[in-house]
Amino acid sequence: MITQQSRLIQRDQHMLIQFTENLQTTINRLMSRNTERAEPLEKLKSQLSGKMSWQDVNSVEVATVDFLDEPALMAEWQRRLAEVEFLPVHLQQFYKSKIDETDTQVIRSYLIQLITDIQWRRESKRIMRAHEGQMRTKVVALFLLSFVLFFTPTLCRAVFGFEFTNLRLYYLFTAATAGILGSSFSQLTSLQSKFAHATLDQMQAINKVGYILARATVGAGAGLTMFYLLQSGLLSGAFFPEFIQDSAELAAIVNASLTSSSTFAVSQAIEFSYEIGTLAHPPQGLSLLIVWCLLAGFSEKLIPGILNNKAKKLEESTSE
Repeated sequence: MITQQSRLIQRDQHMLIQFTENLQTTINRLMSRNTERAEPLEKLKSQLSGKMSWQDVNSVEVATVDFLDEPALMAEWQRRLAEVEFLPVHLQQFYKSKIDETDTQVIRSYLIQLITDIQWRRESKRIMRAHEGQMRTKVVALFLLSFVLFFTPTLCRAVFGFEFTNLRLYYLFTAATAGILGSSFSQLTSLQSKFAHATLDQMQAINKVGYILARATVGAGAGLTMFYLLQSGLLSGAFFPEFIQDSAELAAIVNASLTSSSTFAVSQAIEFSYEIGTLAHPPQGLSLLIVWCLLAGFSEKLIPGILNNKAKKLEESTSE
């Protein structure tokens, strides 16, 4: 089965062959027009035989500029100027400012440099597309892995009959994995914007496994931080989960679980493991906890913003 990467390699090879054939045709045309320089042109053409790479073809393309007569040189110069839109803005402005140049020797020098810049831009795009495909594969793999990791407790219960006997440990695990899931989803949805604005050096940096895993680690830390912020009561309200804060509330929850036939978040087999600091209303509270930890992992600014806000309030209260 041909993979997507193999198809891209085949397509790139096909483009290289076609470009080589076009370059050979150009050299043949130059040889017919300038018989006095047929020997160096023949040597140049011989460089296009055998196994070629884009670097080899690019060097031959630049070398052919020296063999262009004045009409061909001016035509090629005007044609290449139409391609400057693909270059960075500062290079576009530079070459457009030379559009009225008439000295053929100066134009030849500019044309060689323009072709080199276009080749560099083309090679950069090719390398960036390769990095883009690799990074997309890595991020998708991380997202699927985090998805499986998040549902590990449910899978273990369904397949192996194993359950967390400590609800607090279950909540910590859920908060961390929800943060990782949120961060990997954030990377997955922001790939296109990163590719659109990243330079080649930046692309090489963000494509590294360490960078992707570091973002996932930050997501896990954000999820855990959100869990402790919610549990501490620093964040409270109708849209936040409620936690058991005292022994009287704990006793009421345990008594209610003994007399109620409703299904709890994890299972009825571990209802007796409720402790102070665990969720008071598992069905709704667990969902709220997961949502907030997902948001903490997804947004890189949510947790820092909350901590900065709390720090400012602490400074104000301390100064008063």
